[in-house]
Amino acid sequence: MEKKLTAQGPKDRKSYTVTLPIEWVKKEGLDKRRQVELNIVGNKVVISPRKGAGERVLIDGDDYASSLIRVLQGIYRSGVDETKLRFKNSKILEETSDIIEQKLIGYEIVEHKKDYLIIKDITKESEEEFKTVFRRLFLLLLELSESEDAVQIKIVDKNIKRLINYCQRILIKRGHSEFLKTPLYYLMLDRLEKIGDEFKWLSCVKITKKKDKDYLKEIRGIMRTAYETFYKFDAKKYNAVVRKSYNLKNEIKLGEKVDRATIHLHNLARIINSLYGDIFTLRFKD
Repeated sequence: MEKKLTAQGPKDRKSYTVTLPIEWVKKEGLDKRRQVELNIVGNKVVISPRKGAGERVLIDGDDYASSLIRVLQGIYRSGVDETKLRFKNSKILEETSDIIEQKLIGYEIVEHKKDYLIIKDITKESEEEFKTVFRRLFLLLLELSESEDAVQIKIVDKNIKRLINYCQRILIKRGHSEFLKTPLYYLMLDRLEKIGDEFKWLSCVKITKKKDKDYLKEIRGIMRTAYETFYKFDAKKYNAVVRKSYNLKNEIKLGEKVDRATIHLHNLARIINSLYGDIFTLRFKD
């Protein structure tokens, strides 16, 4: 939809206005007494109703007693700012508190009664913060991939999940500065989470075969190159490592009889190979 700009005000303080589609105005119940939210996202201006549709939800915790972590994580990632959680079972309160502390940056329980609690976001996300946190979680993933200490792996994995949740929340609420790449970043975050899970599960398996140890060494190297390529894209380096990761994925074959180590190594090689597709799409420039 194209709209004409209208100049207003004196030359030295001129501004421009644009009319909003009447269909959208009516749908959102807007009029001259209301305000809208205006955000600059890259080279785009995004206008939304100030009421922030979807920012407050009501959940019956007893309905999701076995899946509370998925529900709260989904609400958080979708950008909801306030949640009223009703419950009869007091265990819901304890579990909710643990989930918020371990996985949901910025969420706090601000009100607690005997049969409900209120969860609110007390932070203000920003585009610059996304860049910093994204890089931090990538580095933590490298740390996880190379660690053999069970305690360190557990702590790092927990931090990675918190940061991934936070980055995905920022993307949903504010988008990325390169607006059209927002869903691609969301997909890449999902892939990074899967890679972290595979490294964590692999750490619980004793690797005895020399070939598997060699595979793990190669995978760690390819993962580190993924980080380096993402932050300093080089076509020749990219082309070589993609071929290497593709060959490695095919070399670690899954037959009828495979052990757990082989399964996780194959999954890592496969997901990291796909990760390089994300890296090209997001970082390549003419």
